[in-house]
Amino acid sequence: MGGISQSSLRDVPDKDYASWSGVCRTDGGGFCGTRTLPFKSAPLNATNQDGVFMDCNLASDDEPEKRIWKFTVRTDTSRGEMVYQAQFDLKAAIDKATLNSNADTSDTHPWARVMVPFDQFQLVRGPRLVPDGPKLDVSGGIFQIGMTLSKFQIAANTTQLEDFRPGYFNLHIQSIGFYRNEAGDNGVTNGSGAKVPDTFTKKEAESKRPLVLKFLLPVAKLLFSEQANRRRSAMNILREKRGLTRPKAILFGIRSRRMAMGLLPSVMKTLGIIGIDAFRTGLKTLLKIVFVYPSKLVFATVRNCRKMLGMKAKPSSAE
Repeated sequence: MGGISQSSLRDVPDKDYASWSGVCRTDGGGFCGTRTLPFKSAPLNATNQDGVFMDCNLASDDEPEKRIWKFTVRTDTSRGEMVYQAQFDLKAAIDKATLNSNADTSDTHPWARVMVPFDQFQLVRGPRLVPDGPKLDVSGGIFQIGMTLSKFQIAANTTQLEDFRPGYFNLHIQSIGFYRNEAGDNGVTNGSGAKVPDTFTKKEAESKRPLVLKFLLPVAKLLFSEQANRRRSAMNILREKRGLTRPKAILFGIRSRRMAMGLLPSVMKTLGIIGIDAFRTGLKTLLKIVFVYPSKLVFATVRNCRKMLGMKAKPSSAE
């Protein structure tokens, strides 16, 4: 997840931890995320718990403070963009773990324990706070847990970390769970007796999507494909950093492909890419005219009417 950024969470063979790794790019993105698949039956039971903890260490570099790290939870079965999030200070947790492990010089990468209270989670839409959003209520269970690495801080208006570090990252995760303040072992509840619900497979989750999503997602993949984003980024680099015009950048692409596939296949492939991109641009424009602009007009009209009547109105995305 994350525009042209990519990441994945996977098991590490013969190790007692998982690896969440990827490449975060700021052009057309600026964040990476991972989350659990939908649970099959009951949600995670967080009754009488005070927050989420994670034992982890950053294996890729020593600059955790140059990213924004967030936990994400859902308290219902929706898959919308509104979720509860909380930032956590990975650097502080790593510094504390390093200080506590100084006596053991062989432990060069100690496990850092991140602890995030439930009362720090806030309702967000993307990276932005939802004004006057309700507080997190976990009494009905937690339906999804996720993590995000981002250049965006949680704030009412879009706020970026000034010295954000893009590129490769690799976070090793040993365990994730709930903690209770009065429990022993550094405040972490022993979850050995807790039942973790099974999740659907990716294929099962996709089959349970509403019919509307089944139709819209292929269209979204066509409009916002990874390859198209990468081509756009490459074109921007050639034009902005190398000073090439668009035609010269296209010729540069033909020459580059010619070495691998020959001149004629290179030309045909380039023409195919131009045709697909032109179709994608036309489809985007059509969807904006048919759906986006009318929706914005209706939303603005309803919002202005509510203001005129003295009723509370949701802020627009531009505010």
